[in-house]
Amino acid sequence: MLTRRAISDHLAELGLRPGDRLLVHSSYRSLGPVEGGPEAVLDAMLDAVGPAGLLAMPAFNYQAPEPCFDPALTPGRTGILAECLRGRPGAVRSLHPTHSVVMMGREAASFTAGHHQSGAATLGSPLDRLAQAGGRILLLGVTHTANTTIHVAEQHAGARKFPPWDEPPVASVKMPDGTLFPVTLDCSSSCSFAYNAIDYFMRRRGRIRDFLLGSALGTLMSGLDVIAATREALLEKPDILLCTRPECRRCCRSRAFLAQGRA
Repeated sequence: MLTRRAISDHLAELGLRPGDRLLVHSSYRSLGPVEGGPEAVLDAMLDAVGPAGLLAMPAFNYQAPEPCFDPALTPGRTGILAECLRGRPGAVRSLHPTHSVVMMGREAASFTAGHHQSGAATLGSPLDRLAQAGGRILLLGVTHTANTTIHVAEQHAGARKFPPWDEPPVASVKMPDGTLFPVTLDCSSSCSFAYNAIDYFMRRRGRIRDFLLGSALGTLMSGLDVIAATREALLEKPDILLCTRPECRRCCRSRAFLAQGRA
């Protein structure tokens, strides 16, 4: 059975240090038995980055809730670890109505600020800020299909967006003063079904670290390396991140655009 100490020691062996900024995408059940449950895992991660560090997790609810997105009440759908972090005293959740991020640490407020005024995973969004500040990404029991920083990287690479809707929806966000703020939703350049293609480019650069924690397979990398590898991948094969599902309107429209450009 994993313990808080064993997890924090393993993270230190991977190279995490006090003061690090860490973004975690996770599947708690992949770990197997953990003494103390999800809270012990969070404690271990916070131990690893220390009081001066930052722990971040996606708190995505994906669909804009009615009548509004309330950061204090709207549950996330990205796993129990993120939900437990969201409920901790001192945790700060960004105000994006569908793709909020929850963070804990001294810099949490500054890194989450203004998310309702930027896109979900665009330039200047919390995930972009984390990457630009040298943040690292931990995939725990999940693959690159959960690595949302690749969406950010598509923006850095100049990938064109093709919305899956005819008119962009507008969602309401409950602000700290209780007022509602309208947010026009944006979209990414692709879905994430094909994102495991980035793994090859990360490994070709020698910029990914594999590990086993309990029964969970994991990888550790830097956000800037993900951005660089994605740029490289899209330059080499512009459609590499587009899925082949005929029902995926976003990727199908992107493929059609690329095909026209090659004609």
